[in-house]
Amino acid sequence: MQNTSARFTEWEYRNIALAVVAQCAQLVHSLATTGRADPRQVNACIAPLLVLEPDSVADIYPDLAAFSSGLQALQHSLSHEGVKEFAEPIKYVLGMTVLQQQLMAVPAMQAQIRQRLQIRHSLLADKSEQAGETAAGDAELYDFAVLAALYQDTISRLTMRIHVKGTPEHLRRQEVADKIRALLLAGIRSALLWHQLGGRRWHLFIYKKRIRECVAQIRRSLISVH
Repeated sequence: MQNTSARFTEWEYRNIALAVVAQCAQLVHSLATTGRADPRQVNACIAPLLVLEPDSVADIYPDLAAFSSGLQALQHSLSHEGVKEFAEPIKYVLGMTVLQQQLMAVPAMQAQIRQRLQIRHSLLADKSEQAGETAAGDAELYDFAVLAALYQDTISRLTMRIHVKGTPEHLRRQEVADKIRALLLAGIRSALLWHQLGGRRWHLFIYKKRIRECVAQIRRSLISVH
């Protein structure tokens, strides 16, 4: 897979991947505290899980406008004021970066995840072909319960755990719990890409200003395009 496309540099795509992790974290927080999350944003985060053979990073994130919330959250969370506002999602972001490192150390688990995602991708492709649609185009086919089960069978077995805080009545709802686990799995996938592109946790502390400025420029470019 090529790291970049003509539109963005590797450094920019590194921060885009981090913004997707931030969007996943933000949606997890919303689900845990309100029981709701924007379905378009949720599906945008989940879609990269099913891109198994990308030719470039652009293939993984074809529509950056779908991650505008994550870009904004990342930019503001790296400011002095935003640290308090995004305190809980920031914890989830850091947790997902730890989990992706632990996952990288277990090749058998990586293979298991890939195999089951491949099966899911094939099922979606078959259903979409029958319906005359693209696999990624039918959001109803994602089946969060399947992805949640995959998370429980793999990531939940790692030593580090992400403790999601929220309202008990929402967290007890199966559909909410399934979406949260699916989003954590998606966030770990983007955290893995962020790491592959050179991202490291200490960058979030040392390069705060550079990352914030980069994300701000990406957001401006999206506004000018749209």
